[in-house]
Amino acid sequence: MINRKLTYFALGTLFMFTSCSQDEPARSELSGDGTRIYFRTYLPTVTQSRAGVVSSDNFNFCQVTCFNPEDTALIDSSTSAITPFFTDVRFEKDANGRFLSQGDNKCMWPDSKSKLHFFAYYPAIDSMKKLSGENFFNLINTSKLTDTTAVLDYKLEKFKVNTEIAKQVDFLTAYSSGSLLENANTGISLDFKHQLARIELSAWSANEKYDFEIAGVRIGNPFVEGDFNLSALSTPKGDAQTWLNTTGHQASVEHIFSSGETILLLSKTAESHASEDDAVSIMGTAGPAMVIPMSAKIEAWEGKSDPATATTPYSTDKMYFSVLLRVKNKENEIAYPYPNDRDNMTVIYLAVDNSGKINKRLYKIDGTYYTSSEKSDDSKYTPTDTEEIRGFGWAALPVAAKWEAGKIYTYKLNYSDGIGWHDPDDPKPGDPILERGKIPFTVNVAEWTPADDYESDLNVPKR
Repeated sequence: MINRKLTYFALGTLFMFTSCSQDEPARSELSGDGTRIYFRTYLPTVTQSRAGVVSSDNFNFCQVTCFNPEDTALIDSSTSAITPFFTDVRFEKDANGRFLSQGDNKCMWPDSKSKLHFFAYYPAIDSMKKLSGENFFNLINTSKLTDTTAVLDYKLEKFKVNTEIAKQVDFLTAYSSGSLLENANTGISLDFKHQLARIELSAWSANEKYDFEIAGVRIGNPFVEGDFNLSALSTPKGDAQTWLNTTGHQASVEHIFSSGETILLLSKTAESHASEDDAVSIMGTAGPAMVIPMSAKIEAWEGKSDPATATTPYSTDKMYFSVLLRVKNKENEIAYPYPNDRDNMTVIYLAVDNSGKINKRLYKIDGTYYTSSEKSDDSKYTPTDTEEIRGFGWAALPVAAKWEAGKIYTYKLNYSDGIGWHDPDDPKPGDPILERGKIPFTVNVAEWTPADDYESDLNVPKR
């Protein structure tokens, strides 16, 4: 049984964007808590697009596991397995901005010289359960003593990215080590880093023939599950791989605009997002997608299904983007999705008011619209006088990718000369839409980094 003593703990930087703010906790000693260390957080200022994005306003806790390899009582004499000094303890921000362990886990240094190793992550398992309704990951410890050397092996198994972009959560990790003797005056600083890749699609059009209405986005076949090697954080850069076992865990992530969101218009005639400089995000209220990084490049979707397997459902494990579109020609006629539900392609129906705001998602069954995918009198829908029912179809474009952790990839899709190809889920995957498939794009790659005026010595309070 582990004697869970209190550990000194100070938390440092959470890297996000380039403009920052700093919490300033009161400089008061913690009465009755001995020499417990409190800490400041140096957090970026973020415009939140959903609850899953971390900012100085909502970063209120993290989970920490600590190892003390110098304590022989924590080493199994028969297997040499190393038990953590404490496991997955929750540290919460108090009213003065200090992060402290909760409940009975009042972590203190075991002695003045022992060097402790801290592994931290955010969010907690229970937080991800609330968003998804399922258990996203497990913590696995296989640390052991090998030839008198402590080998820390601590993993987070089966981390999953939600396939609904609006329900995805940020994932950050940190590592640090220290002892009371070395850190009595400086504390322990944990610098958090983003471990997902952030993907945002924007679009513009100077098309002479068509106007485009956009109501959703799909990112086809990124990695959505993997094991994260927390112990790799303690090794020199490049010495160990952090993400493991991602191969084979692919799925599309998407966001279809919902009630209250506004349809986006790309139109040269209406001068709406008609130039590259005027490109607009097409991610809706869901905000950018966050996916598991890739250790190797995923090739672009080839576009066409194999004729030999045309009679079976078509699938692909290659990369593509797909945008939910309604296309009108300059005579204001609907060109896509095709009139009369041609080819039995997937069509998404939305009840839209006169201002372009979505009221409901609808389902067309036998020529009648319902608010449910199941036909019933209770869900039958009649549009109001100020509403129009609009149909939207997916339009895909191939893209190869090798996305890295902690980087932001912003794509600008150009609809000036093309519309895209039929989505892999449609009956004729890869066929050009209106014989105008090609969609060129540019991509900008940035990193979540600290602000230019970041000063690391501000992160850790003096004792």
